Amino acid sequence: MLLKKRPTRDDVARAAGVSGWTVSNVLNGSSLASIREETRVRVLAAAEEIGYRPNNTARALVTGRFSSIAFWMCFDYSQHRAHVLHRMKQQMAGSGFEIIIRDIEQELNTAPNTSRSFHLPVDGIIVLDTDTAGPAFSRLNPSASIPFVSMGGYWTEERDCVGVDLYAGTVDAITHLIESGRRNIVYITPQPNKHWPADTRMAAYEKTMREAGLETRFIWLPDLSLASVRKASSEYLRDTANKPDALFCHNDDVALGAYRAICDVGATVGHDIALVGCDGIEECDYLACPITTISQPIDEMCALAWEFLARRIEEPDCPLQQRILKPKLVVRASTQP
Repeated sequence: MLLKKRPTRDDVARAAGVSGWTVSNVLNGSSLASIREETRVRVLAAAEEIGYRPNNTARALVTGRFSSIAFWMCFDYSQHRAHVLHRMKQQMAGSGFEIIIRDIEQELNTAPNTSRSFHLPVDGIIVLDTDTAGPAFSRLNPSASIPFVSMGGYWTEERDCVGVDLYAGTVDAITHLIESGRRNIVYITPQPNKHWPADTRMAAYEKTMREAGLETRFIWLPDLSLASVRKASSEYLRDTANKPDALFCHNDDVALGAYRAICDVGATVGHDIALVGCDGIEECDYLACPITTISQPIDEMCALAWEFLARRIEEPDCPLQQRILKPKLVVRASTQP
């Protein structure tokens, strides 16, 4: 069986009745006044009809650009991460860049000094919520030759970044619980280890509780699956003699699992046990008792991260670009007395 030959730029030119130069300028998004709109439409239609796709490798040899951006994240599923990825893809739509998604945490855990993601043919890198990728990239690429922006609850101070201050958000959440009369506030979170290091949420929880003269207590999770959260929370609520009157959760997915656990033990969310999540996913507002959450400014974060990266690509020597955003505590029925 003979493979069909891949259409070339010259094939598009013949189909549209124009020169190869014209095809190149139209497909590269040139705004040259000499190219009429009628010609532009005809070239795009011809390219679509014959199935032409630009050869990014060949174009990179000429322009020095790959027309692709790496998006690093941890693939352990969370609805928050899925939302951020969706918003970033929307932000980049029409930019001419392809987004390449990589599970950077898994690669760094298996080969910390030789991660192949560091050698991708990309024009820039955006990294979401990983406390290891940024420092590792900076260590292995001290010349900063590839534009790099970190964003989310973890960020790299040596490079461009858009951070979200989850410490401040957690202080607001725990203070809200204390002011509403809760005293036995338990934090549901992964057990700190090399894969789940202690983060700013834990530090803020411990400091705020200590300053209020209250005891810190934890429900440690083996992972962040809903089943694990439900099981660990249900066992804790059934077995402990000192029943908690509030649960503060590592993220909103954990809050959804804890919600089910509260129901499993016959308690009422909000009235018996207050519940707070972190991230701001919309699912938390669609329960019988909507969940209070620390809402992250995803739209602003993604817009700034793309703005910073695009500028760094065009102006490699521009000043360091950094912004720290504060999340908003969205109070709902799950923390009402």
